[in-house]
Parts: sequence; C-alpha cells; structure tokens
Amino acid sequence: MGHLLNEPIQAEHDPAGRLTAYEWRGSRYAVDEVLKTYGSSREGQVYRVRVTGAEGVAVAELGRDRDRWRLRLLFSA
Repeated sequence: MGHLLNEPIQAEHDPAGRLTAYEWRGSRYAVDEVLKTYGSSREGQVYRVRVTGAEGVAVAELGRDRDRWRLRLLFSA
C-alpha cells in the first residue's frame, strides 16, 4: 500500500532534460527507471518511477506542474 504525501521536491535532470533524481526531506533519491507517464503539459504530468535511496528501492509517483514538482505517492518495492 502506498503513502499519500503530496509534498514538494527538488527534481534533478540530465542535459537532455530527463528526470534523474530528486531530493525530499533532506535525502536524495536516484531515479532508476521511469515506469509510466501520463497527463499533459497543460493539465500537469505524472511520473511513476523506480527510485533508490538510503532506505532502499521504492516506487514513487511524482507530479509536475510547469517547474513545480511534488512527491504524490510512495510505495515500498
């Protein structure tokens, strides 16, 4: 079961603009794989990603609205 968070994050991107990592609550999480994306740039986009952090591997759902990013959901993997 996932944890509903809806908290702001600081997203990191590579030179090509791909999401590579994010910082949340003082910890950094590397994005291993983008599993799914949906939504539109007008409505906001949602990214479901597999991440690795200090606590191990997890699946996160990240919301993007223009330049603002939020950690919407976090699932144990």
